[in-house]
Amino acid sequence: MRLPLTPPTDLTAEQRSLYDAFQKMTQDEEYQGFEVTDAEGKFVGPWGVLLHFPGLAVPLGQFVHAVQQLPGLSERARQVVILTIGGRFNVTYELYAHARLAARAGLRPDQIAALSAGARPVDLSRDELLAADLAAALTEGGAVPGPLYDTAVETLGRTGLDAVVFIVIHYLALGVLLNAYDVPAGDAAVQFEQGEDHA
Repeated sequence: MRLPLTPPTDLTAEQRSLYDAFQKMTQDEEYQGFEVTDAEGKFVGPWGVLLHFPGLAVPLGQFVHAVQQLPGLSERARQVVILTIGGRFNVTYELYAHARLAARAGLRPDQIAALSAGARPVDLSRDELLAADLAAALTEGGAVPGPLYDTAVETLGRTGLDAVVFIVIHYLALGVLLNAYDVPAGDAAVQFEQGEDHA
């Protein structure tokens, strides 16, 4: 990682408030099964980066929380969208964490692998395929093709389409953050902090 992880003992007052909020948030079930802090209590992943930018982390966190509450998509379809974005931009930590969440939501290992590699598994449900196609189209540049937009509204409903749009925005933002600072997956963050080889 290109930014140092911040030990809890070295936090400024502004960072401490953010650290405490991250601690509370990551106790939720959604954040279990993958690494969010190292053995010394330093946040890894996007939280480790955001601690360096507390003034930006707060409004971004409010946006993320609002997006996570949007109705209209199953948890499986949400994970399909997230893995589609992670796979298209090879966002290491995003793929690491959401492979576990996608499996918990019921996606098979081969489906997760395909999405993580930027592919589109053909045996997803119709809603999931549309969510994947819409997410992919939103990263291509230009307007979403009319037939795809119309089919997505007809099949997913307006709330489902809107959920896909804002989930894409959410994970594009996190993906840029994670890729800019070369945030590794899982234990690699701990290994780097301990001085092991880092490419």
